[in-house]
Amino acid sequence: PKTFANVEVAFYDDAPKDASLFAFRNNLLKAVEARDVKTLLGALDPTILNGFDGQEGIDEFKKKWKLNENPSASPVWKELGEVLRLGGKLNKGENETFFIAPYVYYALPEAYDESEFGLVVGEGVNVRAKPDETSEAVAKVGRIIVRLFTDEKLPESKIGDESFPWRKVGLPDGTIGYIWGKYVRSPIDYRAGFNNQSGQWKMTYFLQGD
Repeated sequence: PKTFANVEVAFYDDAPKDASLFAFRNNLLKAVEARDVKTLLGALDPTILNGFDGQEGIDEFKKKWKLNENPSASPVWKELGEVLRLGGKLNKGENETFFIAPYVYYALPEAYDESEFGLVVGEGVNVRAKPDETSEAVAKVGRIIVRLFTDEKLPESKIGDESFPWRKVGLPDGTIGYIWGKYVRSPIDYRAGFNNQSGQWKMTYFLQGD
């Protein structure tokens, strides 16, 4: 099995450095928890980018996330909730201030291919022998870099009141195992960009892939 250096990558969150951003994000998190469509749509930039194939705008966002049909069952609440909870990086330019969440998007060192590696986003995370929470733990890891395998479709498990698919990972020492999806992310999983234009924060993109 392939081995690589054991590198820890700390969690960070720049949002508290900007009071208006911090308030905006808290408000958006509350809206996500309440599944409040009106507040969510009000936070979007009119030209929000929803993918790399030119899917722009709020109508496209509503269509993509099925907010016209059964909004409370939309997958947007889970995806956006995770992104907003996982910190992010603030960039202050001369003419604009922007914030990208989650921290994972920026945190993987350049030497690692973002399509092949990801980060464990928790402490004391169990790596299981099989994609099942009752399976034996082959390791317990902190916020390290792991290799991500996408060669098989893995089951989803509900733990507590949350459901996530398992992800197959390779640890630095070559051990192969499975981590419940809430605790491991790829830099090219869903991420969100926010801009402050003339004093008002808006979400300018929410997309995945590269």
